[in-house]
Amino acid sequence: MRKTLGRAALAALVVATFGGVGTEALAQYTRRTPIVEAVQKTKGAVVTIKVEVRGNWSKKEVVGTGVVVDERGYVVTNRHVIKGAERVVVLLADGTEVTAKVHTEDDQHDLAILYLPSGRRLQELSFAPGNDLLVGETVIAVGHPFGYVNTVSTGIVSAVGREVKMPTGEVLTNCIQTNASINPGNSGGPMLNINGELIGINVALRDGAQGIAFALNSDMVQAVLAQHLSAARMSRVQHGLSCREVVGMEGQPRQWVVVDEVAEKSAAAKAGLKKGDVIQKLAGRLVLNRFDVERAFWNYHAGDRVEATVLRDGKETQVALALSRGKDVDTIASRQESDQPKTNSVSAQPVKNRK
Repeated sequence: MRKTLGRAALAALVVATFGGVGTEALAQYTRRTPIVEAVQKTKGAVVTIKVEVRGNWSKKEVVGTGVVVDERGYVVTNRHVIKGAERVVVLLADGTEVTAKVHTEDDQHDLAILYLPSGRRLQELSFAPGNDLLVGETVIAVGHPFGYVNTVSTGIVSAVGREVKMPTGEVLTNCIQTNASINPGNSGGPMLNINGELIGINVALRDGAQGIAFALNSDMVQAVLAQHLSAARMSRVQHGLSCREVVGMEGQPRQWVVVDEVAEKSAAAKAGLKKGDVIQKLAGRLVLNRFDVERAFWNYHAGDRVEATVLRDGKETQVALALSRGKDVDTIASRQESDQPKTNSVSAQPVKNRK
């Protein structure tokens, strides 16, 4: 009896000892790396796009990825993903299927905007500045390569300012080059930085190469969104603001919107806004880029007053814009294009998946 108890106690001591050492050793490192954190906090804004396309003899299915860019149901993806679609179905992160409406097809930038009438608020991704990317910084690509939903791969920014020639003849400028694993089905998916901010939309891979893929720069993406989802087009109101983004040091926020021009006799002019003003909030919404400026006015109509928080000469002030019916001059796209660096062209294939 005594021997049995002695052996049992010894066994318990050994298990406890080795168990303690093992637990202690494992606890020295956390598995919640910045990459894990970035993926988990953004996964609700990444969607699967399934497109029915009629071929010569039968229907084909195109699988791609999309990113929710506004909580009211607007998604951005690549144009080549939904090209020729008879029906577009979007699968949300929770498994809900929504039949999407194609709002915009922009051939020049290979972008498409979808609207999801889901009847609820969706998680959206925030844009990071695209003009201060660091060659060598970590990037995270999310998508559905070959039908493997929500696949995550990592890499670095291999180069910036790439010019990519697509098979259609279109030339995509100011692209991000990466060595992250991007394959057919990743099209339209997000390229994230280590903070989980959207720095690009995955678009193409180098034909016949490995570890050479490209993403559309976030600055261009949000400028295209601001053009096609402007206050003038969405709500038929004019505000009279022409703005630009300014990027500062690391921190929160590190990008802000500065008034570049104010149209005469516009709502902004009558409110007293001036060139050089920093717009911090519009209608209670934080403003970090030109797309934020436009979408702040979506729910308003001519005659409505919209409150704005402005920083002028280091002092915060409140003004109100009395909106009028009209159409703003569309200078966003042309200005964005003129800012693109001229680089050597690279031939690439769209990251698509036709079954």
